[in-house]
Amino acid sequence: MSRDRAALFAVVSLSLALNAAGVWWGLPSRFAWAPDELQPPIILEGIEERFSGDWHQPAYPPFHYYVLAASYIPVLALTAVDVNSVAGRTLLYYLGRAISLVMGVGIVLTIYRLGAELFDRRAALFAGLVAALTAPFVYYAKTANLDVPLTFWILLSLYCFVRHLETDEDVYLALFTATGVLAMCTKDQAYAFYVLPTTFYLVRRFRRRHQVLDRPLLLIAAGGLALFLTIHNVVFNFQGFVHHFEEILWARRHYGAFEGDARSQLALLGQTLRHVRFALGWPLAIACASGVVLAIRARTKNSLPLWLLAAGVSYYVFFIAPVRSSWLRYSVPLALLLAPFGGCALSVLWGSPKLWYRAGTVVGLAYSFFYAASVDVLLLNDSRYDVERWLARHVEPGEVVGFMGPEYYLPRLEGLEARRLRPTASVLERARPDYLVVNPEYFARFDPGSREGALASRLSSGRTGYALALRHQAHPRGMLLSFDGILANLAKINPVIEVYECSD
Repeated sequence: MSRDRAALFAVVSLSLALNAAGVWWGLPSRFAWAPDELQPPIILEGIEERFSGDWHQPAYPPFHYYVLAASYIPVLALTAVDVNSVAGRTLLYYLGRAISLVMGVGIVLTIYRLGAELFDRRAALFAGLVAALTAPFVYYAKTANLDVPLTFWILLSLYCFVRHLETDEDVYLALFTATGVLAMCTKDQAYAFYVLPTTFYLVRRFRRRHQVLDRPLLLIAAGGLALFLTIHNVVFNFQGFVHHFEEILWARRHYGAFEGDARSQLALLGQTLRHVRFALGWPLAIACASGVVLAIRARTKNSLPLWLLAAGVSYYVFFIAPVRSSWLRYSVPLALLLAPFGGCALSVLWGSPKLWYRAGTVVGLAYSFFYAASVDVLLLNDSRYDVERWLARHVEPGEVVGFMGPEYYLPRLEGLEARRLRPTASVLERARPDYLVVNPEYFARFDPGSREGALASRLSSGRTGYALALRHQAHPRGMLLSFDGILANLAKINPVIEVYECSD
């Protein structure tokens, strides 16, 4: 094995180890703890309806549902497996998470190839390492959310695009189109990555060939459109296709967190940059920013990296800015798109004759490792594990445990006599469980004047006939993540959990 291959193997192995640690988080259970994770019942329903008629999901296109469905088919063929049992549902969760792990490996390898095409092999190795040490990537690569599949297809499509720019071979343009369609059919927002690069490319093509709509390009565009319509199953699921986009447009008008004025847009940009910085951590964020500066300075000698920057700017201009919303998961593709630039800057430092440059690189990467590993530390020490052990010790046989809020915010209650309750005082008074388990963050979303908010106030003041028996949040050592000012599902790991005991 060559030295480069051995180094790449080490980077991929490190990434896989970080991503696989805690893949069992919240399992076994019918309800895993990852918010927005694709739920097995939805995929099972799609299989039953053959993803036709009026099947659709409001937030997401169908492609990754098909991928998950394909992984479910062998399990469904085993009639001995009850997919609605805890064991069966857990197996389906693991299948979805295994696919994310595989795609996580694909992301590191694709970034390595991008780094090699844009810069050199040493920069490519550092680029793969930057990707491996990106905190939200470590999280999403172990859950069945769509963020890793989306990023995989986006990066693969951009790699094909760079290869086409280098070779001018239409096969890479066709692959760019196909993988770009797969990205858009995984999450609609992927389209935004391609607006500016495609526009610039068409101008470039016209200048070089004095025509744009030549036969090869028309055939590739037609093939891409056919693939898009086929994946959306418009022949057998036209109503579902229409309803999906109707609900996407409705959500776009109603869920903007920022206003459209200049000051709010500046705040939105600041929030997005804050998320990218959080994703990378300070050392890698500085390295990526430095790499961008180096690439811009060297644009006359090597313009290929600018196409990658155009894709990132395009995503912000045509998705984040118009929807007026910024969450950490929106910035995951942006952070990983910057990895080749970070690899370039780290390669320059490593190649410097000044030893303290190389020492600084080692220190920065060591910090970044512990920063990324903090995600696993949080997952493995989630407060809900301790609460589950406390309940196992204190709840007597026959006693009822009530809970309020979504299961993925709470400890697992399988094996106990658990009962879901609506979060109102009247329901609690009628049900009167022996114990009540709540996540205060769930109650915090309600207005204090609402019935739910009133119950939260009464619980905290002891005016419900329930006394606080346990309030717990783990504080593991070695944590480098701070979620202040960060809008992220990662902040829902290790929540504060309260257990109230009936005192009447």
